[in-house]
Amino acid sequence: MSESEITFDEELSADLFSDVELSTSVNNAVNSDSSSMSTGINEPEPSDDIPEWKGMSMSEIRKGLDIYEHQEHPPIVVSPRHTVLFMLPLPARGPPKPYPSYQTDKWSQGYVRMPHSAHSLYPIEQKNGSRCCRNRWEMIQEALLRSILSSQQLEEAILSYNQIYAQRWNFMALHYFFSEILDEEETTIFFETLMPKIVQLALQLPMLLTGAVPLLKRHTNGCISLSQLQVASLLANAFFCTFPRRNSSNPQSEYASYPHINFNRLFAAYSEERHNRCTAVMEKIKCLFHYFRRVTSKAPEGIITIERRYIPLEDCPKWQSLDKKLPVLHITSKGTIENEGAGLLQVDFANKYVGGGVLGLGCVQEEIRFVICPELMVTMLVTEELDDTEALVVSGIERYSKYEGYSSTFKWKGDFVDETPKDSSGRRMTSIVAIDALYFKQSSLQFNINNVTRELNKAYVGFVGSDVNKDNLSAIATGNWGCGAFHGNPKLKVLIQLMAAAVAGRSMVYFTFGDTNLRDEVATMYAHLMQHDIDTARIYSMLSEYHRESTLSARSDFYRFLYNRSKMKSLSKYFPTKIENSTAKISTGYPKDTLLKSNKDSAMSNKAAENKRYLYSRVKEEEKAEEEKILNWLASCDSDNDDTVKPETETKSLYNEKTKDNVERANNLRNGDSCENHSVDNVLDATNEKRLAGKDKILDSFKVNMNSSNPKEPIIQPPQDTSKKIKSELSLLRDTAELRDNESLKIMADCLPELRSLRSPSRKNGQRKISEFFQPEFQWIILIVMFSPLFTPISSDSSSNGGNSGGSSVLLK
Repeated sequence: MSESEITFDEELSADLFSDVELSTSVNNAVNSDSSSMSTGINEPEPSDDIPEWKGMSMSEIRKGLDIYEHQEHPPIVVSPRHTVLFMLPLPARGPPKPYPSYQTDKWSQGYVRMPHSAHSLYPIEQKNGSRCCRNRWEMIQEALLRSILSSQQLEEAILSYNQIYAQRWNFMALHYFFSEILDEEETTIFFETLMPKIVQLALQLPMLLTGAVPLLKRHTNGCISLSQLQVASLLANAFFCTFPRRNSSNPQSEYASYPHINFNRLFAAYSEERHNRCTAVMEKIKCLFHYFRRVTSKAPEGIITIERRYIPLEDCPKWQSLDKKLPVLHITSKGTIENEGAGLLQVDFANKYVGGGVLGLGCVQEEIRFVICPELMVTMLVTEELDDTEALVVSGIERYSKYEGYSSTFKWKGDFVDETPKDSSGRRMTSIVAIDALYFKQSSLQFNINNVTRELNKAYVGFVGSDVNKDNLSAIATGNWGCGAFHGNPKLKVLIQLMAAAVAGRSMVYFTFGDTNLRDEVATMYAHLMQHDIDTARIYSMLSEYHRESTLSARSDFYRFLYNRSKMKSLSKYFPTKIENSTAKISTGYPKDTLLKSNKDSAMSNKAAENKRYLYSRVKEEEKAEEEKILNWLASCDSDNDDTVKPETETKSLYNEKTKDNVERANNLRNGDSCENHSVDNVLDATNEKRLAGKDKILDSFKVNMNSSNPKEPIIQPPQDTSKKIKSELSLLRDTAELRDNESLKIMADCLPELRSLRSPSRKNGQRKISEFFQPEFQWIILIVMFSPLFTPISSDSSSNGGNSGGSSVLLK
C-alpha cells in the first residue's frame, strides 16, 4: 500500500455525535471549559472582594516571563540514550520522514514486537486437520481490508487474528456504543467514512515507522522521539488489537510488567450492574473516535518525546539534612492543570502502570488526561511499570477534546483546538510528568516516615529538571496527587510536593479542584511555615515526630501538630557551636557521634535553653568563689603577724557551706529540663572522675615521697607529740565508724589548731613561709580538709596500716 492511498484533507463530519445537548456545547466550545475538572463539590459563587487564589500571583510564578518562555527540555539530539525515529532536521512543512530510510526488524525483548514483523507468526489449522504457521501481518491486512459496516463485523475481524481469545474476549461496550449511544445515521457515517481511514492509518505502520522502537525498561534512563503521525499509526493498531504478546494476563508472561495497550479491554468495559461507570466509558470512546477523526482528516506534523527518568535510591536527596526554603506557591480553587497550568510542568496522578484504567472503567485524573490527549497512550506501549524512584515525562502532546465532569459525570464536550506553540524541535510546549503515588488501605500508614520518604523521592524524580535548563525551569502545576482512590491525605501531599519542588528548584501552582477549605488551610499553613523560617529538613523532622507520637497516643490533627511544633526553635538557635564543642570536649567518656546525635535529636524550648545557660554560669561562679576562699585562707596563713586561729565555729561553717553548695549545685543540675540531663550529667560525671583520679594521684605521690629521701630538699618533720596527737585522732575515726559526716568534720576540725600551729610556726628560727612548706609530703593533710565530704571512716580492722601515712584510714564515698 502506498502512502498516497490515504488522504487527510477531508472536512470533519458535523453529524458524528451530534445530539442536541452536544451541538449546543460545541457552539460554546472555547469558553466552557473552566469546570472541566469539577469533582462534584458545590461551591458558592465567589464575591468580587474574595480572591479565588492565595499566595503569589501567576505573573510572579512565571518570573515575569511569558507563558511559554520557559524551556523544559533541550533540543532533540540523537544519542545512545535518545532514540529518534524520524529524520533530522525537520522539514519546513508537513510530517517528518521516518528514520532510517529502510525497514529494520528487531524481534527481541528490548524492543516493541511490531505487528508487521516477519517474525510474528500465527498458528492456524488447515482443512485437512494439520496445523501450520502463517505471517500474522498478512492475516491482519486480509481481515481489516474487508468491508466492515457494524460492530459485530469489527469484532469478527479482530478475533480472526486473535483466535486464542475468541472465548475470553467480549465486545459488549463497543456494541452498546453503536446500538444505544449513536443513532443509525451516525453509525453509518462512522463505518462508511471514518472506519476505512483508521484501517488505512493502521496498515501504513511499516512505511511510517521504519526503525525499531526500544522499550523503556525499569531502572534505565532513556528517551524516544516520534512524530505525531507515527504515534497515530501505533494507536490505530492498538484500536484493532494487533500488537502480539500483549494480551496475556499470566504474571509470568513477557509483558506482564507493562500496561495493556490493545483496546480489547475498553471494548469489554460494560456491565449493567455498574451502569454509571459505563456511561463514562461511552464518553471515553467518543474522545478516542474524535481523535481518529482529527488525525485522519489532517495529518499532524509535530514531535513527541517520551523520557523515562531514574535516580538510584542512594543518589536521592537526604531529606533529613536538606535545609532548602519552601518554594513560591500559588494555590487556587478554580481552574485545571491542563488549562491554567499551560506552559508549566503538569503532573499526571499516575498509576505505576501508566495510563491506569484508561482502557477500562477508570475515569479520574490520569484517565481523563489520556483520552483528551490520546497521544499519551503510546507510553503504554513502551513503558515498563514505574519503580519507587522513577518517573515518566512526555513532551509535545496535543489536546483534541473538551470535557466536563469527573469520574461517572465525565462527558465529552466537543473539539478542542490546541494553539500551544512549538519549540525548536517541533514539540508543542506542553510537558506532562507521570508520578505514581502509593496506595494505602489504611490512611494512617501514609505518615510512616518510610512512606513519606518514598513519596518525596518519587515527586523529586519527577520534578527535577535538565541541568542544561536549570536556570529557566517552569513551575509545577499539580493538585491532590494520590488523594482519591489511593486514600492520600491532601494536606500531607501538598507538603511533600512543596518539599520536592524546593529541592528541584521550582515554584508550584496547586489546584484544589473546587475545594475552598483545602485552599485556605494550605495557604494558612504555608504562610505560617514561611513566617517561622521552616526549611525542608525541619518539616521532615516534624513529620517523623508526628508519626512517632501518633503511634504512642491518639492521633492528633496533622496541621495542628505542625503549628505547635513549628513554633519551637531548635537547639542550634540558642547555643552556638562553641558551647557544643566545649560540651563534647568535657564529656570525653562518651562517643562524639553519640553526643552530636543527642544534641540534634533534642528539641528544646526557650525556657529550657535559658535554664541551661544559667546552670553553667552558676557552676563557674561557685567554682571561682571556692578558689578565692581557699586562696584567702592560704594567704592568711602566710601572714607574718597574724598568729590568731579562726574560731572552731567559723571553720565548721566554711566546710558546711562548701558541702551545702556542692549538694545544692548537684541538685540544681539534676532538676533541670529533661532534655539537658544527658549533657549536664556528662559534665558532672567527667568532673567527679577527674577529681577522683587526681586524689588517687596525690595519694600515690604522697606514698612515694614518704618513702624517698632527697638530700637537696630537707623535709620538715612535725614534732613527736603533735604526730602522736594526730594518730590518736585518726584512731578515734576508726573506732567511730558509725559517725555521720558532720561528726567526722567536727573531729577533724578539732585537730585543726594543732595542724595550723604546725604549718604556721614563728619564723624566729629562720624557717620559711608556709607556702614553701606546701610540699607533697603535706598534701595528705590538705586533701583531708578539702575533700572531707567525700570521705567516710573505714572499719577498725585496718588500723594497723594507719601509722604509715594516715591517708589509708579513710575511704572515698
